[in-house]
Amino acid sequence: MLLAALHQASSGAEISHPCYPRGYQENLTVAELYDSPCVQAPSSASPGLVLRVTGTGDPAACGTAVQRLFDFSCGAQGPCGFNGVYQPPVRGQFLAFSGFYHSLHFLNLTGGQSLSLVNATIWQICNSSWEQVQGLFPTASRRQLRDACTAGSYTLTLLLQGYKFSNTTWPNIHFVRQVANVDVGWTLGCMLSLTNIIPSEPLTEVTELPRSIWIAATVLLAIMLILTFCLLTAMCYQRSSSGYEQL
Repeated sequence: MLLAALHQASSGAEISHPCYPRGYQENLTVAELYDSPCVQAPSSASPGLVLRVTGTGDPAACGTAVQRLFDFSCGAQGPCGFNGVYQPPVRGQFLAFSGFYHSLHFLNLTGGQSLSLVNATIWQICNSSWEQVQGLFPTASRRQLRDACTAGSYTLTLLLQGYKFSNTTWPNIHFVRQVANVDVGWTLGCMLSLTNIIPSEPLTEVTELPRSIWIAATVLLAIMLILTFCLLTAMCYQRSSSGYEQL
């Protein structure tokens, strides 16, 4: 979604991504970029056009780009969360799982670290070069290294600007993977997403049997039932007759 927004804001095939590590580069087509139910390709986009994405590693610009994905405006009925909808101040204890957990667990930030440390760590990752990120996480996949800054900034934006957590309420968030030794996740949302990408299967043609075959099968079944009834009747009669002869 963020990359699509950056593409639509650019005027050519070169896209500067502030959340990707500085020096990171990749090529992808417009069709690959918009191959998701979450984003809609502009009508003027050419599916076969090759885009070149270059990471700039700019934490401030990354945070601004992520915030533009949401509507945090609020009218007179504030405080608001998203899209001007009223949201009361957060209170109590909260469990953050699924994407919230995994995005910060990759950075080793799910152990009750303070908000200032979380901010500083994500800022450092977003300000790193591609070589530095590879050195920090040598066993991580290319995709994990590329998206670490994006995921961290996205998570912080949701929690701070969206749900209005603060330094005071941040300790009330517990980033967990399991509850009562059971993995938790966005089951419904995952299923909705998966059903959107399941290819529709062509209708299978049902072959109808000729009417004559149905009639013949029905007649044959009736004959078998009659013969079975006659056989059972004869057996019962034979048993009763043999009983009288013994007397």
